[in-house]
Amino acid sequence: MPSAEVLERGRVVMSYSDCFICHKESDKKLGPAFSDIAARYPMNSSYIYILSQRIILGTKGMWGNVVMPPHPNISDKDAEAMVIYILSLREAD
Repeated sequence: MPSAEVLERGRVVMSYSDCFICHKESDKKLGPAFSDIAARYPMNSSYIYILSQRIILGTKGMWGNVVMPPHPNISDKDAEAMVIYILSLREAD
């Protein structure tokens, strides 16, 4: 499990970004719920990198036809913290 500091950093960075315009923690909005993302992807370095790059570069087609715009002003470190926070929302199996 990631440190509380990393989780808090991810949560704070998300609160200052536009994430919550399209996403909610546990319900689908325009984009998938963060809990659905956490259920789909395991917490490991490969997925943290892939998902953080999707935040920065944007993506289309991962969850239907929904487009996530790029966020080039978010640093790699901040995007990784955001992903770690999101993936930490995975319910215990």
